Amino acid sequence: METLLSPMVDKVYKAILNEAHVIANFGDEFEQLKKGLETTNDLLANSMNLQSKYDMVKGALSQLREVVDEADDVLTDCLIREIYKENRSFIRCCFHDMGFSSRVGKQLEDINSKMDKASGDLGKHLQMANSIAPDRTHGGESDADQNGSDREFMSSNYLPSKTYGLEKHIAVLKERMFGSTNGKLNSMAIVGMGGLGKTTIAKKFFTDTQVISHFNKMIWVTVSQNFSKQRIVKCMLEKANLRLPDVSNSDNLFTTLRQGLEGQAYLIVMDDVWSNPNLVEFWRALCDSLPTKGDKSSCIIITTRSIEVARAMVHQDSKIVEPPKLNLEDTWSLFSICAFPLTDGKCPNELFEEEGRAIVEKCGGLPLAIKTVGSCMAKEGDRLSEWTKTKEKFHSLITEGRTDAVMVCLQLSYDELPTDMKQCMLCLSVYPEDFEIQADQLIHWWFGEGLIRGKESDSKTELGYENLARLANRCLLEVVERRGYDGRILKFKIHDMVRELITRIAEKEKFCNFSPECMQIKIEDSRWLCLTEDMTAELKKPWKRNSKLRVLLFMPSPSLIDFSMNFVLLESLRVLDLSNSKLSVMNVEDSNTASSGICVEELFGMITSLKRLACLNLSGVQELLEVPSSIKKLLNLQVLVLNGCTNLGKIPAKITYLKRLVVLDIGSCPIEHLPRNLGSFSCLEELSGFRVVSRAKTQGCTLLELGKLAHLRVLRIAICDVDDISEEEKKSLSSLKNLKVLAIDAAEARSQERLDMIDELDLPRAIEELYLRNYHARKMPNWFSPSRLPKLHYLSIEDCEVESLTDKHNRSWKIEGLYLKLLHMLDVDWDDLQKALPVLRYMEISKCPKLKNFPIEDVFKGGVRRK
Repeated sequence: METLLSPMVDKVYKAILNEAHVIANFGDEFEQLKKGLETTNDLLANSMNLQSKYDMVKGALSQLREVVDEADDVLTDCLIREIYKENRSFIRCCFHDMGFSSRVGKQLEDINSKMDKASGDLGKHLQMANSIAPDRTHGGESDADQNGSDREFMSSNYLPSKTYGLEKHIAVLKERMFGSTNGKLNSMAIVGMGGLGKTTIAKKFFTDTQVISHFNKMIWVTVSQNFSKQRIVKCMLEKANLRLPDVSNSDNLFTTLRQGLEGQAYLIVMDDVWSNPNLVEFWRALCDSLPTKGDKSSCIIITTRSIEVARAMVHQDSKIVEPPKLNLEDTWSLFSICAFPLTDGKCPNELFEEEGRAIVEKCGGLPLAIKTVGSCMAKEGDRLSEWTKTKEKFHSLITEGRTDAVMVCLQLSYDELPTDMKQCMLCLSVYPEDFEIQADQLIHWWFGEGLIRGKESDSKTELGYENLARLANRCLLEVVERRGYDGRILKFKIHDMVRELITRIAEKEKFCNFSPECMQIKIEDSRWLCLTEDMTAELKKPWKRNSKLRVLLFMPSPSLIDFSMNFVLLESLRVLDLSNSKLSVMNVEDSNTASSGICVEELFGMITSLKRLACLNLSGVQELLEVPSSIKKLLNLQVLVLNGCTNLGKIPAKITYLKRLVVLDIGSCPIEHLPRNLGSFSCLEELSGFRVVSRAKTQGCTLLELGKLAHLRVLRIAICDVDDISEEEKKSLSSLKNLKVLAIDAAEARSQERLDMIDELDLPRAIEELYLRNYHARKMPNWFSPSRLPKLHYLSIEDCEVESLTDKHNRSWKIEGLYLKLLHMLDVDWDDLQKALPVLRYMEISKCPKLKNFPIEDVFKGGVRRK
């Protein structure tokens, strides 16, 4: 429930601070709402181990969810109403409502009354639940003890003498330890998701005979989530057979530890380290207290699921070991020794091997998952039919509680997430199994639902990519594609077991519903719905009014969808994604089909009835010919993605009514120009697909108007027919003080006049990433110099005719990443490039035949160099 409340508290708080004029008539009601939300949020946050009490409080939580949804709708309506009032002269929509203020006032009074009741009921239920099932931290076994015993069971449940696929990582640890200078204190980290084998590697190292002979003192301590400095240091003293001081404060404990280890070679393993606000301070104090002089080196090893924790503690990536998942052969070997104990790990026949290999593929190379599933299959003995059932219905192993050890690991990784990121993670539950998710699509969803939280000055898109990186760092995502330079995640999927976990939680939290086979079900209470072709039966059911549905996604090729449904029934929808849908085969009631594609006026008529819609994604909809003027009704729209609509020829002038628009993407669309007054988009942060044309040849937007977009951070433009651009236009981009990313495509700028125009552009100095394509001049533009672009750290040049990258003064850049492709004229020596780019740490090259002495074997075939 906290995943739902926190974004709403944040939204109301910001409205009170920043939108005082919007809620002026309802200030007292919103202030009361904010206090009610904060009180309830605190109540939930202070209730430890809420999951164990869920059944007792789910009724109160359900009431609370409905109240929060109602409050969100009312606040959104108030914000939209304000836009309508500012533009009432040209907008005729549902907000032309004389009784709006009276109705909203009554709604807020009703919401606050419901909030008080729901909070009171929740408090009573929690008090009763606490009295019946008290938290472990308040009596009996502590959370730390319980976590430790759970982990010890999971780690030691089965420890074969052979470590599958992990030997080389143990060897790396030994090499780094024994190869270090005598007396030095080494620190190393083992990082990976739960069940990957981190503790197994550490234990194998800890019990190695060569390691044991090297150290005088060997200390193993499990840190766990329940972080306590004194508990950890006391445990270290006990494991080192050192007497505890009479006064056990932190200073005395550290002093005793130092004195006890003085002159000794010691090994300390801190297992299961989690993120904690006091962790870095503790780590520094520990390292400062440990002796570093002696005849032999000493070592600290940590295991953690978070790469961020590892980097904070050991500082250097070279000291971090990230064991990969097991390959297929090691996976099968480990599975076999667990599944066939009576035959010493040998499969009895080929039929069992065929079924068994299909099963272990579902374990994703996780040793803990493999051992757990293998042990389950050992109980099935020689009943091949049971193996076949397991292969076909693998999810049942989890839903029946037969793989609890694996799910405990994943649950702990989820529980550690910050509150706002938990809901971001749960969004992944609606995607089909093994589906490769586009990062930008998901981020736009997060944006539309208000799940991305940060400072007002922060880019929502950048924050979204940071959230994805955090999830990946916690090993909750399987990255499919990254951007080479900085590792930004572009495409990913989730492991079956992670999906099993989050579908359970999402269903419990009332976000969506699933069948026993983990297929999503379309029901009236769903908040999120992803429609696929596999949901044939669901798609044929009639649509009913659903005031709760917030997100509706259509997977590729939904040819069975009946678009005669009435979208007005989905009155609370915030995100609608029709990307890559084949509109030409959809049943659009009373549609008129043009010779070159389908008319979507009726479809937009339904879409524009969604007055609260914040994100509309129509990318890749090939049959979209024109965006109708009715789009002006979507006053709450913040993200509009039309990328790849290759038949889209026109955007209406009335799109400028959408004052809340933050992302506008018309990349790869044959649109001649955008309408004038684009400069009125005061919130716009990203603009892709803008075509630069001469003012004399267009009635649309020109470069001059772009200079008014004060919040613009990302701009992707194509230089077209610009024979007579004015000096004022050439300078307009320099006013974009917040612009960080600029992409220029000069495919249509082949004449000398147009190349001169590009040469004379005045760019903002804050640009950090520059992408230049199809530039047909022999030298880089005049503005390409370290003095004009002092913050540039990534440069991409593709399919250009430039011969050199250095400016005429041979000044050096701060560029760290470089991408060069299809540059047949570029004649550069590696030594010269190193002088010009002294801090270069990533370089990707392809089809650049004239490069000399580059540290890449074949500069035409291409390659990557990382420093």
